Amino acid sequence: MKKRFLLLAASAAAASGCYDVESPTPPGIGSFRVVVQSVTAVTPSGGTLPLDVVPACISRFGGTRTEHVPLEARGKEDCRYVIPRGPVEMLVDVTALDKAGKPLDFNGPVSFKVVPGDLSGDDYSYYWMTLSRGRGLGKMRAQHIYGDVRVWAMDEPVKLNYANGAIKGDQTKLPKEPASRTYAAGASSPLLFAEPTLASVQTPQLYDNTTSPFVTKFVTVGRAPESGSILYQNCPAVDLDKDGKPDPQPPVTLLVTGTDPSGFFVTDITACRVPEDVSAAAQVAVPEPSGYLPGSYASMFVYNYSYPEGLDPGDLLWTLSGSIQEFTSTTQLTFPSWTVREHVRQLPLDQWDKYLKLNPPVEINLRHCGLKNELAYTNVDGLCGYYTSNLKMESLESGLVKVRHVRFPQVFKDCDFNGDGEVPFFCSKRGAWSFCGDVEPEDMDEIQCNIDCTIGTGAYQRTVCAERSQHTGYGQFVVEMTGPGPYAAGLDDSLPLRGQEVVLSNTQSRPIAKGYPEGEPITVWCDLDTYVRFGPSTATTATDKDTLLPAKTRRDVTVRAGEGYVAFLAKEAPSTPPPGSAPPRCFVGSSTRTRLMLVTQDAVPDLKVDCDENDADADSAQQCRFLRGATYDVVGHLRQVQPARPRWMVMPRDADDLCCHPGEGMECPRPLKSCE
Repeated sequence: MKKRFLLLAASAAAASGCYDVESPTPPGIGSFRVVVQSVTAVTPSGGTLPLDVVPACISRFGGTRTEHVPLEARGKEDCRYVIPRGPVEMLVDVTALDKAGKPLDFNGPVSFKVVPGDLSGDDYSYYWMTLSRGRGLGKMRAQHIYGDVRVWAMDEPVKLNYANGAIKGDQTKLPKEPASRTYAAGASSPLLFAEPTLASVQTPQLYDNTTSPFVTKFVTVGRAPESGSILYQNCPAVDLDKDGKPDPQPPVTLLVTGTDPSGFFVTDITACRVPEDVSAAAQVAVPEPSGYLPGSYASMFVYNYSYPEGLDPGDLLWTLSGSIQEFTSTTQLTFPSWTVREHVRQLPLDQWDKYLKLNPPVEINLRHCGLKNELAYTNVDGLCGYYTSNLKMESLESGLVKVRHVRFPQVFKDCDFNGDGEVPFFCSKRGAWSFCGDVEPEDMDEIQCNIDCTIGTGAYQRTVCAERSQHTGYGQFVVEMTGPGPYAAGLDDSLPLRGQEVVLSNTQSRPIAKGYPEGEPITVWCDLDTYVRFGPSTATTATDKDTLLPAKTRRDVTVRAGEGYVAFLAKEAPSTPPPGSAPPRCFVGSSTRTRLMLVTQDAVPDLKVDCDENDADADSAQQCRFLRGATYDVVGHLRQVQPARPRWMVMPRDADDLCCHPGEGMECPRPLKSCE
């Protein structure tokens, strides 16, 4: 019975016939077709230039510049654009589509969005475009873009820029809002830019070391093998092995350089070297001889809110992810996650530092601090890297650095006269140190006290002084960097014109050209055994009856009245130097009194820096004399603290990061060891 009924139903369907009825397309916009026709870099003057592609792509096409790469190849997987340091301009073709995906006759404004990235600047004319009869061609400007980038067109109001509770930009350049919005949207195919590295997310877009261009952005640096392939650098091509072919690019190698109770420091040890910008806008006092910055912006502090369990100095990471933030103008990664490439503590003890050895600390010198290569003392000398335009120091931020022969404070002065636990910091105004912004009159004495102590002026001239409340509250204290002069003498040879040199003769006494004031500490150093005389003028003459200074022996003296000039006479005739080398000479120089900050309380808690040479305890008094009579080599992570003076601080990791050059007839203070 059931089979018969089914046959009757089938026969009825065949008799009546079958056909399709198309439902009408719902009215209104369904989406947008978005095509990016061109990408160009925006110059500081507002013009545009072709945007560079990664060096590997340029090499692949056998050229040396982006112009050698065909337009159609740029922005593809094997020819990604570089991460731009500034804004880019995109020519965008937008077509309105109905809900069936077909072109739609639509008239009205649509707004832009770029992911990842931001719309650039305050000119709202680059934030939107008008479609006429369903089509439009407009320009959009974006910044902070990296990786796989998509441009969106949206039927929604333009997103405004806000700062300090007010709208930025000219609102007259906003479109007239239509009666209604559909909030339809469409995205372009991905435009491929280089993937982020630690260096690319920290390189300043402008000449300002106080912030990262990617603040508030979530980034992932590196790539684990299980994701398909590891991430390689894209550095300018070099041929170090001289085989006529560009050397292969190294993989991104993330090294943990130190840990602390709230996170860890990491450095990309294969990061590309960064050419130094020496244009007038960069305000570089003295360019680096190599043509490259001393660092590569490739180090960062990862703020983990707690100790990073399972990580140790020397470990390698595959990936590092988190949100970019600024804390006291030091860039850091927050809410982090990471994947480990290698735990060195699982290796034999003698291999725990095998990767750390590949990342030697960069020695900070007076040139990095921003001093000029001239004999005259200038206001900038007192604080290393004071100005926010100093990118030499910024390129080293959060990386391992070293300072040599620094002097610890001789005096700790409490400038907190009102006992509120704070001492206002100071600023440079018209070439002089003064207060910052609006201050209460009763704070002026504290500010002047802080200036005199920190800079070494007034009552603390030629004295290394640290402000005590800064040390008590934060563990920070001022140290004075070594002065200019021969490196072998423990001095800084980065600015040769900071001192005075005299070519030696054994037949003619030769004096320095400019004298030093009474009370000035100076250093004398000669390449050969030399007779030395101090006198009142350039007429001062050295003879073989004067004090003999042995070759390559440092002599530190304080200028006495009427002895501001120095003359030299070689004991024996100088030999003829080889072609291209300098003849033997003597050097005279005084300290630039350049200071930076140090924090040792976590690394060496037993080292008492704020001590008393007249302590009632004889051992404590002696240890204090040892501490103040020595100079120190210090390795540590470099951090910027904008509200502090000085702004740059070195943070050693443990006692092994400090060593001592004891004073004459003295020892190193406990628990420090002598420098090898």
